[in-house]
Amino acid sequence: MNRRMVFYVAGQMVLVEAILMLLPLLVSIIYMEKCAFAFIASILIALVLGTAMVLIFKPSNKVIYSKEGFIITALSWVMLSLVGCLPFVISGEIPNFVDAFFETVSGFTTTGASILTSYDGMSHGIMFWRSFTHWVGGMGVLVLVMAVSPTSTDRSMHILKAEMPGPIVGKLVPRVRQTAKILYLIYVALTLMEIGLLCIGGLSLYESCIYAFGSAGTGGFGIMSDSLASYSPYVQWVITIFLVLFATNFNVYFLLLMRKFKTAFKSEELWTYLGIIVVSITVVAVSISGLYDSVVPHPI
Repeated sequence: MNRRMVFYVAGQMVLVEAILMLLPLLVSIIYMEKCAFAFIASILIALVLGTAMVLIFKPSNKVIYSKEGFIITALSWVMLSLVGCLPFVISGEIPNFVDAFFETVSGFTTTGASILTSYDGMSHGIMFWRSFTHWVGGMGVLVLVMAVSPTSTDRSMHILKAEMPGPIVGKLVPRVRQTAKILYLIYVALTLMEIGLLCIGGLSLYESCIYAFGSAGTGGFGIMSDSLASYSPYVQWVITIFLVLFATNFNVYFLLLMRKFKTAFKSEELWTYLGIIVVSITVVAVSISGLYDSVVPHPI
């Protein structure tokens, strides 16, 4: 097994995470919050650790096989979660390391489980980072690294297979790096579209980003204890629609962009997915119909 390559790529992951933390740092600076120090400290730790791993384990042989792909994926997620929980701990907003680690793992894996029972007193920067982990995990940091790393080769397909869900993973184009770029372009475009629509619905840019990130990862991290109940039906519908869009196989979007409409709409996976949604909505609606006097939500 190519052990040096495993730790080398894991080091790259940590460096990417340091860059990603700049965004919540900016948010904390804009709101003039004390948690800015926590992000600065976490970024410095990530830079030192990631640089050390990249320099120490720089491989002469950069070949990646299936075994390396799965080990790289597992190790990278552990490293990302360990470093990613530092802002929570250093800021003191989630002082218990185990709780902070749980929250971070839940974010990156887009599970959506949380140890928080109330969001009162939580800073904007920390809440932004919490939801941003959903966005990062929604597509996968390893896919991002393949998109930006010059060391990515067609052998990186083994990482893509280990990272992406589902029994079959294919390349959209011959080169894996180009595939990763296309996936992220679609992902970013959908995110920006949702942010724009939520802003039109009356949400602040901060709130729009929070809920767009939660939708992209389909995990649901938010900033209100009642989830979306406090927001207008428009906002609820926008988020619901984008949850469906983000959960759709991105190969379908790629085929649509290539104007291969017949191929896209012949996807058995797409129609099975949409069918499950329709059936589930119908079953739930019928089962709770007796609790309400109307199928149309009342305006807030």
